[in-house]
Amino acid sequence: MSTINLTAPRNYAEMTEKQVRYVAHLQIKGNKEEWIWTKCLIRFTGIKPIGGTSEVYYFAKKRLKGFFSMTIEETFEFAKTLDFTTKRYVGIRPQAKIGKYRPCDELLRDITFQQYLDAENYYQAFLFTKSDAMLCQLMATLFRIPKTEYSNELTYKQIKRMSRCSEVEKLMAVMWFIGIKEYFSDKFKYLFNRIEVDEDDPTTAPDMLGIIRNQVRMLTEGDITKENQVLDSPAWSALSEMDEKCREAKEMEARTKHS
Repeated sequence: MSTINLTAPRNYAEMTEKQVRYVAHLQIKGNKEEWIWTKCLIRFTGIKPIGGTSEVYYFAKKRLKGFFSMTIEETFEFAKTLDFTTKRYVGIRPQAKIGKYRPCDELLRDITFQQYLDAENYYQAFLFTKSDAMLCQLMATLFRIPKTEYSNELTYKQIKRMSRCSEVEKLMAVMWFIGIKEYFSDKFKYLFNRIEVDEDDPTTAPDMLGIIRNQVRMLTEGDITKENQVLDSPAWSALSEMDEKCREAKEMEARTKHS
């Protein structure tokens, strides 16, 4: 019996922009999770369904003579290896460009703390309101004209350009930011476990102004003369420092409980 080698991405980091766009397209169309996994299996491995029975599916593959078969159980198990496409978005690279705008680094390693806070604010506002305007402002924060300094006074022209993006492109931006937050939850686990907003609770608007003020106060230690310096610092440096402060606070709290 000959062996059929089928390869598919193991995570979003191994996927092309075209493949991510396909997943977003399937989600926009309202496909159920299992169908998304199965359709991705077919698309990414290059196989073509040609028929089947109640127990077996038959497939063709380019450069393969004849056809091969998999049981329904085998097909589902293989498709399930692609469940990350709807469950964990870490590793997504952003869309390469939107008109003349280019994305910041895929993990926000090249932005200021101010830019990160603005992006987080628009993201949380979008989650609560489902407002296309909030999503476009998030995208305008993450996509900039190359070699221009960031300003949180987003121009109408920038937001208007983002509003012309397709629903698939807008969802790709959301998926990208979700992946960033998932990565940050692992990278800065003390910080994000402490301040994470309940994204599954649609009844309560997040107090993002309060959260942002607390984050800045944590770094300035109450010294308002340091605020601009903190906001202009690299986002990762600020997040790392806050994560360390949260770790120290948690350890102190634990020692206090056991004393």
